[in-house]
Amino acid sequence: MLRRARAAIDGVQESGTVTSNGPGLRERSKARRRRLILHTALRLFTEHGYERTTIADIAEAAEVAPRTVTGYFPSKLDFITEWPAAIERRIIALHQEDPSLEFIDLVDRWWHDLRDNVDQEEAALTRAMALVNPGVVAMAEAEVSQRTPGTGFPFEGADRDDLFGAAGRAAIRGVTHVFLRGVAEGRMTDELHNDLLHLIRAIADSTDVGHGSLKLDP
Repeated sequence: MLRRARAAIDGVQESGTVTSNGPGLRERSKARRRRLILHTALRLFTEHGYERTTIADIAEAAEVAPRTVTGYFPSKLDFITEWPAAIERRIIALHQEDPSLEFIDLVDRWWHDLRDNVDQEEAALTRAMALVNPGVVAMAEAEVSQRTPGTGFPFEGADRDDLFGAAGRAAIRGVTHVFLRGVAEGRMTDELHNDLLHLIRAIADSTDVGHGSLKLDP
């Protein structure tokens, strides 16, 4: 597993510096520093384990003060919630932009948005960290789910107490995780994208679940 994680890190192509016509020099500098700290933490979690890595370790490796680290990420948990939280915020935003979107159309738009805007290095580092710290990833997803209640992102379809509907939601989340893995590993193609989308459509149609399938059960 550690070998697979190392391969994921070694295969990352370094991205360029953050550029934007909007933010000024100060904002760009802060964004670069934040990205450096995040990527440093993910590497250390992969190499030494989440539990064994301290804020002081991250600060030393990133060549910043510990208070600089906590200024961007108040706790270690914030490092591992970064990727799932950003993903969840984006699909919620897409739904709020156009609440009339059908479930499959929303998933398709979300997936294309992820592929077009992914930070490939961050995605690969997150994937590598997850291979070494699977329990931490589950904790991060649960934390993200608790942090985003009442967002207006609806549950559609079978009642949450219905086991068949619960199976459908779990299956759709599983397909979504495979999609995200493909993106993180740089292996997602248009053909696979469409095949996975058809699979989600079949699951949704047979189990009568919709938008809420993309969020964790409480």
